[in-house]
Amino acid sequence: MSASTENYQRRSLRRNRLIATALLSLMAALFIATIAVPHPGFWTLLVRAAAEAAVVGALADWFAVTALFRRPLGLPIPHTAILPRSKERIGEGLATFIDRNFLTPELIGAKLRSIDVARSAADWLSRPANADAMADRLVRIMPPLLRAVGDREVREFLGDVLVRQLATIDLAPLLGRAITILMANGFHESVIDRFLDGSREFLTNREDELYAAAEMQRRRWWIPKAVNRQIARVIVGGVKEIISSLREPGTVARQNLLRAIEHLAQELSTSPEYRARIEEAKLQLLEDVEVRAWLSSTWDALDHALRTDLASPSSRIRQTTSAAVRSLGQTLLAEPGMRGRLNRTIEALAIRVIPWRAKLAQFIVEVVRQWDTQSFTDRLELVVGRDLQYIRINGTLVGGLVGCFLYLLSAIVD
Repeated sequence: MSASTENYQRRSLRRNRLIATALLSLMAALFIATIAVPHPGFWTLLVRAAAEAAVVGALADWFAVTALFRRPLGLPIPHTAILPRSKERIGEGLATFIDRNFLTPELIGAKLRSIDVARSAADWLSRPANADAMADRLVRIMPPLLRAVGDREVREFLGDVLVRQLATIDLAPLLGRAITILMANGFHESVIDRFLDGSREFLTNREDELYAAAEMQRRRWWIPKAVNRQIARVIVGGVKEIISSLREPGTVARQNLLRAIEHLAQELSTSPEYRARIEEAKLQLLEDVEVRAWLSSTWDALDHALRTDLASPSSRIRQTTSAAVRSLGQTLLAEPGMRGRLNRTIEALAIRVIPWRAKLAQFIVEVVRQWDTQSFTDRLELVVGRDLQYIRINGTLVGGLVGCFLYLLSAIVD
């Protein structure tokens, strides 16, 4: 309960209690005043009867309302202070009520189907403000996670887990399948072209360095440097011609390369020999100390880049996360089938929790049992006490009306 709600309830309870008490005091004053009138007439007796009945009704209802929460006037009257003495029974009754009326598979399933949780979630996620807020919360928890992963023992543990998982993966079929997928879309030729272009650019930009290195590498003292340079020029030119031949569509060299890649994909997927070679190379790499050190240094660089980006006001990770959340919401809105599957999954998960309802009921009972009796009583009175004061007010007014009716009835009979 928030502080503002509690303050409002406390003010309302105080106001209604004051009104009920003031009304009781007014009726008592009227009753005393009519008694003091000498030789009372019909109207005076009518007012006296109404005030007398109103006082009786007000006192009876005051006693009933007070007896719920405490002993009236502190007297040990039986069957008073009902709520404090029945705290545990109330907890058990509340648990039983929730168990039988809320936690049944039929009710939970029907309620979840009626509210369409997936659509509500999609509507919420697709709003930019909500997506930004969720991205902010996700980004906020990333630095502590990075610090935890940065711990040496945690990093070693994660590294060992990663190595063990990679060791169990059959890598050759995965590589074969990946190459097959690239070939099916024609994407492998784009990759080849980019690799060949990069290689040719590398040779072109570093020709002078390669020639200078060839001059320095003199195998025979009697071979001039110029000859070494010419040999290097011929080799670089030959490599460029091979790259150009492989880069040109339709050439024999390119067709042979594409067939070789296709053959490699097939062998990786089916050949036990290729699979054994890949597995052997993979295990050697995973056991190599330098490879582990390289992975560690790679993580350090990635960790630094992530921390720098997360600390930036215009974090790309935050923007990407927000866009991903928005995209998820929009996809859910546009895909009724996906929403249906998500709703069925949520319903199945909720129903799986239902067998635990006995433990939930026991939890409610234990929580109520641990509550302080005075605090328990005060909170209940704050929640319902304001409305219970209307019982006192209505009892006063109804008692007065009944008193008038009975006096008039007796007058008519007389």
